[in-house]
Amino acid sequence: MTIKNNKSYIFFLSLFAVFAVIMPFISSCGKGGAATSVGLNTQIEVLNLSPDLQPVNLYINFLQQGTNSFSYSINSGYFFVNSIDTPMQVRTASTTTNTVNLLNIDSLLLPNHKYSLFITGLYLTDSLTYILTRDDTAKTPRVGFGKLRFVNASLPRTNLNITVNGTLDSTFTNVPFKKVTNYVQLPAGIYTFQVTPTNSPSTILPTPGLQSITIQDSRLYTLYTNGIVGRTDTSAFAGAVLTNR
Repeated sequence: MTIKNNKSYIFFLSLFAVFAVIMPFISSCGKGGAATSVGLNTQIEVLNLSPDLQPVNLYINFLQQGTNSFSYSINSGYFFVNSIDTPMQVRTASTTTNTVNLLNIDSLLLPNHKYSLFITGLYLTDSLTYILTRDDTAKTPRVGFGKLRFVNASLPRTNLNITVNGTLDSTFTNVPFKKVTNYVQLPAGIYTFQVTPTNSPSTILPTPGLQSITIQDSRLYTLYTNGIVGRTDTSAFAGAVLTNR
């Protein structure tokens, strides 16, 4: 009986030793390209702002990100990514044609951060481009204030001015295409923003999406413009505000 018990003890001890050896390898396998969103804690939102571009998909490390394709002027909202390895690519979402890689994005995403990807330019003229912003690195505004920055993603590639309740801030003056400004601290409250071309400051561009915007205490925001100045169809010039934090 004693010999039998000793054999059982040795068997279970050996089994435990084998498990202890292979467990680190199992754990490391879970930290590769298929890492979970919980482990990465990295989020991105995609804005397809190219007027002549059909819906697209985002790929990171050759893995499609998000559950839906990204259509013109519709903000996806933040979603978790399942990889932060390169490459990062924007590809056509059409199921009737071969998938085409439209943009290669060289920037490397970092864990535990939030990003916005603005796709702009025109597909037919081969001027498609992008703006990638990291959205959660600015210091929290002081109590009673929020922060706002501006991204010029509109066409043609014209420098723009932004007035804040009728006042032109120097940070929002003469902002070129693809420029991401620094944040400006604003008292919490309700604001109307107006956009004018820098070379024609008396011409107020139509932006109904920038009326009566609430800036909340301790929040970060991005005001962006898109579309084509002078158009009156679905490609018309427009503006909107995103909440980043």
